[in-house]
Amino acid sequence: MASAPTPARAQAYASSSECTTDNLLAHRMPYARQDFHGDARLVTDNAVGPEGAQWDAPIGIILDTPAGSVTYDLGSVRPVGTFLLQADANDTYKIFGAEVDRPDAYKLLVEVDNVVNIGHGLRTRTLSIDATPVRYLRVGEATGDGYYSITEFQAYCRAPTPFPPKMTISAAPPAIVVKPSFWQFAWWENDASSRFEMSLAIGAMLLIGWGIWLRKKGRPDFKKKLRDRLMILVGILSFCAYWNFFCFHFGNYVHMWDTFHYYVGSKYFKELSYDRLYECVAVADSEEPGLRRRVELRKIMDLRTNMMVGTQSVLANPADCKAHFTPERWAQFKHDVGYFRSHHDIKRWEEAQTDHGYNGTPVWNILGTTLANMAPASDAQINVLTRIDPLFILGICVFAWWAFGWRVMCVALAVFATNFPSRFYWTGGAFLRWDWLFYLVGGVCLVKKERPFLGGFFLGYTTLLRVFPMFVFSGPLLLILRQVWGSREGRKWWEPEPWESFKDAVKRIDRRLLRILGGAVLAVAILVPVSLVTSSGIDGYRAFMRNTEKHKETPLTNYMGLRTVVVYKPSEAGRVMKDDRQEDPWGPWKRQKIKTWHQREFFYVLLAAGWLWLLYQALRDADPWVACAMGAMTIAAGPVELTCYYYSFLFAVALLYYKRKDAGAILLGVTAATGFIDWAPTRYLPDTRPWADFKMPQWLDEQYMWMSVATLAGFVWILYRFAYPPENAVAELAAEVPVSAPAVAHVPRRNTRRGGGGGRRGGRRRGRR
Repeated sequence: MASAPTPARAQAYASSSECTTDNLLAHRMPYARQDFHGDARLVTDNAVGPEGAQWDAPIGIILDTPAGSVTYDLGSVRPVGTFLLQADANDTYKIFGAEVDRPDAYKLLVEVDNVVNIGHGLRTRTLSIDATPVRYLRVGEATGDGYYSITEFQAYCRAPTPFPPKMTISAAPPAIVVKPSFWQFAWWENDASSRFEMSLAIGAMLLIGWGIWLRKKGRPDFKKKLRDRLMILVGILSFCAYWNFFCFHFGNYVHMWDTFHYYVGSKYFKELSYDRLYECVAVADSEEPGLRRRVELRKIMDLRTNMMVGTQSVLANPADCKAHFTPERWAQFKHDVGYFRSHHDIKRWEEAQTDHGYNGTPVWNILGTTLANMAPASDAQINVLTRIDPLFILGICVFAWWAFGWRVMCVALAVFATNFPSRFYWTGGAFLRWDWLFYLVGGVCLVKKERPFLGGFFLGYTTLLRVFPMFVFSGPLLLILRQVWGSREGRKWWEPEPWESFKDAVKRIDRRLLRILGGAVLAVAILVPVSLVTSSGIDGYRAFMRNTEKHKETPLTNYMGLRTVVVYKPSEAGRVMKDDRQEDPWGPWKRQKIKTWHQREFFYVLLAAGWLWLLYQALRDADPWVACAMGAMTIAAGPVELTCYYYSFLFAVALLYYKRKDAGAILLGVTAATGFIDWAPTRYLPDTRPWADFKMPQWLDEQYMWMSVATLAGFVWILYRFAYPPENAVAELAAEVPVSAPAVAHVPRRNTRRGGGGGRRGGRRRGRR
């Protein structure tokens, strides 16, 4: 990380009479300063604190921001090649040099790495480079935890003997290491929670497998009370495990990063649209005293291209952003940005500007912008808004219990809570991030309870909230096709359909399926016009379409799905393609992923067609709710990759446990596999051959690709079991049924002129009982 002269020139400097062992900065005062407080004389007074002293002890200076720095004038151009720095251990500091005092003349000489592996507090580091001629030396512009300090900075042409030299030790207290609270035991942290969830998934899978084995052996009542109690325990542990046993984010509940994006993005949607969030935040920050230099050094995501860029053009033309605001709204925007900036440490705030912006749909924006605009951002408002999502989680549990019974709810909860890609870590404690899941699960449950029109409305609403749930309708549509196509028995596919025969086929369509589609159409008819008011009319939808198309062509490391699997090549993984020398280190990886997708798109189409054929076969004699739950699996096979946390839709798929118990066991096997892939226990093997060849991937892009493989394999297995059940096999209901009960009692009548009315009435009676 050093900028050095040529070897010959460096050797000339090292042998010149100017290259002494004197400290070139001894007792010098700064020539220039930026964003620090404290006595500047302490930095060059040849005095240091005890190793491991408290980072902010009053024996040095505190850098207030990542732009904080001190610059020294050596008086003339002098060669420098050795440095000593005592500073906070867990930060990285930069040393710049220039022969003239001009902003573009300063070059990075060396980066002083953090030494937190040695210990906390103040730590001394020494390093050398080839002797380089400079007149001005600057130290600072740190990166780390947001708390930066420097107690001593020395520069030499050649290191003296001994080195480090003898220095005065100033009195300072030892570093204070914060101990965990009662809920933050040292052994209970994010990784431990992940391993527990994996173990819970395995245990629940074995419990279900035990029940399936007993049923096959003709002993379904063996240890039934024990198995029921264990299933209740699974449900309770799963509910608690999702919230990390109420440790949440291990120190806080509110997910400030995610809430910032969806709160500010929805509140100021008419001013920001989908592509001005980070630019306007940069302008707002630059207007705050002392933050200008920090913003000048900031990298932000260009939300028009999803590539990393600097802020120079944004700061040069602030009116491009502010023109979209009235003075009153700009003042409100600056207040809200200031609130979220104060609730992030400096490093996290800078990193937050490199995410992918606000992506709520215009329909999501109806409630989002209404709630966010009720008051200025404050702790009270954010605490209320982020407590809405837990109500949605409780709601899906109530829906599942009401429609399917407590056993199905416990299994679905176990699948939901133990699926590594959709853990609380990603969107827990955020603003309206689980509304779509509530309406997805609620829609399937309402269809099961013979309320297909309202269920269709819920499914239409969840589609308008997140778009991708639209694939749920692949199940009902294929089931309609199957009911119509079934009338063609004995006729070749190319032979025309007689009109009378076609009319009879249409009459045989289960009317519940048509009501599902009708409810979805009503959701569109009501909600889309309302969203035009809150999302800049038709222009809001045009912007959303552009934003969606942009994301569709922007690979992310935590994407999942069939497309993720299709485009994977070991030679194009992030560990190979990431280039930290570029402005956007992931740029080469992104571009190669898109190129590979276009090369393999036809292969994807073939696989997707095979998927739909298997789904079509699995829908044989399926109830409408089963068609909806199976259709949810198509989300993973769609042409648009989803970020991992949306795989919480597995809750809806897990409702199939009501029909086949092995579906629950398969899904729990999938979630256990995702936890195992994250754990990657082979990481502890030696890096030498042959052990290195057996090491599991640890980079996110490869891990989520393998999690996609596990999920898709589980889905295919479930569809196959429905499409081609073993001979003489009877679908096993989750609700325990006496062995003597006739199987037909659990199958609603269908294909009547009124769409199975008698079956629906019977279904309601069973639900109440």
